[in-house]
Amino acid sequence: MTLEYKMKKHVLLLVLSFSAATPILCNVTTSDAVIVESTAEYAATFNGIPIKAKKTVTRADHNIYEDILNASSIFGTLTQMSRYQFDDNGKLRPLYSYDKRAFFGAIRHEEQEFLWNENKIIFKKKGGQSEVVLPAHAYDTITHRLQLRRDLVGKSVVFEYVVISGGKKQLYNYRKVGEETIETPFGSIETIVLSRERDNKFRQTTLWLAKNWTYFLVKLEQIENNEKYSMVIQNAIINGMQMVAKNLDEK
Repeated sequence: MTLEYKMKKHVLLLVLSFSAATPILCNVTTSDAVIVESTAEYAATFNGIPIKAKKTVTRADHNIYEDILNASSIFGTLTQMSRYQFDDNGKLRPLYSYDKRAFFGAIRHEEQEFLWNENKIIFKKKGGQSEVVLPAHAYDTITHRLQLRRDLVGKSVVFEYVVISGGKKQLYNYRKVGEETIETPFGSIETIVLSRERDNKFRQTTLWLAKNWTYFLVKLEQIENNEKYSMVIQNAIINGMQMVAKNLDEK
């Protein structure tokens, strides 16, 4: 596997998987905001190659939600799913996550089952499985971004999350760096700008979240080895209503 292959795969996965950051929150004035059903579409360019992603959020049961992401390019496809709920104290808890990706001819399929009563995660991959200790307040890759958006309601500028991905514990850190009005297919949108904090200074990830639209992810930019990749929202439907710039700013 060449270094160029690894870089392309890494950046492609980052651009695609960040599309999974977009469940819609309703009435975001506290961290106890609820979620409503939605569909969002994103477009990105990777070395001149178009990438498309579609994200849906549905209520599977009274207090259980499902996030499903389907993304594709000529390099391959990615499907991610997270099933989660809010506990009796309003805390967000992942219940199950699924990840299937096929890039450059390589296929990977993983599952994680969060057993909160037993404080463990069942991780399944390639027909085998293992158990992982479940830390308190842990998330999967999708739910940690939802929790980030809930936390933006407060006054914090630094955010840290314990994320279980691929059966391993990781720390994800973000910092609020400012505000900016950006242009999108919806028109001009006021955003909160976040940066992903890493030890690797050669990789920079910046997120733009709609300030008046429940901190919905509208743009992502990755700079690595002097190359820039970006992803921008193209369309969104919330509770059956087509969203436009006017709707976003009036919320």
